[in-house]
Amino acid sequence: TSGSQDHVILNEIYRYFSRKNHLFEILAEFTTAQILREQGVSYSPGWITQGSGDGGFDFVGSIDLDPSSSFRSSRQVVLGQAKCEKLEKATNGIHIARLAARLRRGWVGVYVTTSYFSLPVQREVLADRYPVMLVDGRRLAEVVRRHLVGSGESLQSFLDRLMSNYASRIGFGDPEEVLNR
Repeated sequence: TSGSQDHVILNEIYRYFSRKNHLFEILAEFTTAQILREQGVSYSPGWITQGSGDGGFDFVGSIDLDPSSSFRSSRQVVLGQAKCEKLEKATNGIHIARLAARLRRGWVGVYVTTSYFSLPVQREVLADRYPVMLVDGRRLAEVVRRHLVGSGESLQSFLDRLMSNYASRIGFGDPEEVLNR
């Protein structure tokens, strides 16, 4: 809602990353981790891909559906796509389809945007049974707000802290490698 706390946060996030869209990946990965952990899913970060030529995904992580087990069969790759887009323009379904095309059997995709998903895009994801979690700008702002309240950080210091770790998080390789960490 215009003027709400979450709307203010989302606008600030968009302004922060608007001239450096590729850096939004680190916030998208943080948001994904928070959402999964809040749901009790064991998430482990992998790496963030370089800004260009990323092959259709921006970050790699893994989930473990049975972290107490000695069997690694419960671990799955998470491929994430991050898009810092204008808040008032719906996300293009082509980007979601491109992410879904990169997924291998058992993998999960996550698409995080500052924007929103139109009904036709949501229907396409459901109809095609893409194993992709959709995180729109509203949910992104909610996750960040909850973090700020819990940590006592300002939005600016939080984003600056994330950015201070950006360079050390860059990596590349076969996403399956994340399962061996």
